[in-house]
Amino acid sequence: MTQFALGLPGKNFLPVAKLNKGIINAVRKRNDAGTDYEPVQGPEELRRAIAKWALVMEGKITEDDLVITSGAMHAIYNALMAVTSPGDSVAVESPAYFGILQAIKALGLKAVEIPTHPLYGLDLEALKKVLPEIKACCFITNFNNPMGFQMPDENKRELVKLITQYNVPLIEDDIYGNLYFGSERPKPCKFYDEAGLVLWIGSVSKTLAPGYRVGWIAPGKFKDKIIRQKLVQTVCNSSLYSNVITDFLEHGRYDHHLRTFRNKLYTNYLQINRAVESYFPDNTKISQPKGGFMLWLELDERISTTELYNPALAQKINFAPGRIFSQYNQYNNCMRLSYALEWTERVDSDLEKLGRIIKNSI
Repeated sequence: MTQFALGLPGKNFLPVAKLNKGIINAVRKRNDAGTDYEPVQGPEELRRAIAKWALVMEGKITEDDLVITSGAMHAIYNALMAVTSPGDSVAVESPAYFGILQAIKALGLKAVEIPTHPLYGLDLEALKKVLPEIKACCFITNFNNPMGFQMPDENKRELVKLITQYNVPLIEDDIYGNLYFGSERPKPCKFYDEAGLVLWIGSVSKTLAPGYRVGWIAPGKFKDKIIRQKLVQTVCNSSLYSNVITDFLEHGRYDHHLRTFRNKLYTNYLQINRAVESYFPDNTKISQPKGGFMLWLELDERISTTELYNPALAQKINFAPGRIFSQYNQYNNCMRLSYALEWTERVDSDLEKLGRIIKNSI
């Protein structure tokens, strides 16, 4: 199966041999072989390494501000629990990552979809109109999933100003922020937060080791509540995996890996963009991501990508239909493709097949 649907980096993009070596070294260095409980907040060494490594925050984050989580989704779920009660409304981008929509539904909350611009992201005027009825916001501001946009700094500053004015917490999922194509990493909204209302989330799941489930959250004024919730849910994280990630951060291995990864992703983006332009119908609209690894396509209005899903699957091609990125019946003519997979003749050929399936459906 050619997996254009999965939001995961292909194994060829990951430093698997170095990670394996890191696990062996972690077992050797620890007297307990990784069997002891870690602090609920997370190992201090890992939190300190993340805080030092997060240069984009310019020293505004310390190890005491962070809580280690089992990946970003665990952090998002906990953040939603900490700032809402069942029946509350949560603002999300539209289209929105389906995992966030599912978490909101599972907690008995209501998602309020805010329209977005394909290049600049969230419509702040639309958000402002509903903020008085909103209990929390949950946004992916850098290289959004699924659209790939990067919210401009001035918009982020204005967004933080708005949520502070209305005293509405912002859960900021920043897991793609380090996968930028430009010269420097974009700042998160957390950088502009003075009131402790932004809960900033990151992880290594999209960049280094998806299965390690190492993420973090800087929850601002909600830190104590997040720690209490984590104690009840998971007690602590896996100590060995935390040691491996700490080692990667402290010795520059993560930065080196990210530079290589970003170059590969950008090359893949150019290749998949070229293939879509060549093989898909001429009126296909293609997003212009400045980072991350998601490509959002808007096809002819007569096309239903949900109906194309099974014919594509029969050809061993998997993609994410646009319909799953909303709680309403919209984005039916859209699809999301991941370009974080090894570029091969097979991938190019499958995009040609997918283009042919789309053309034949009109």
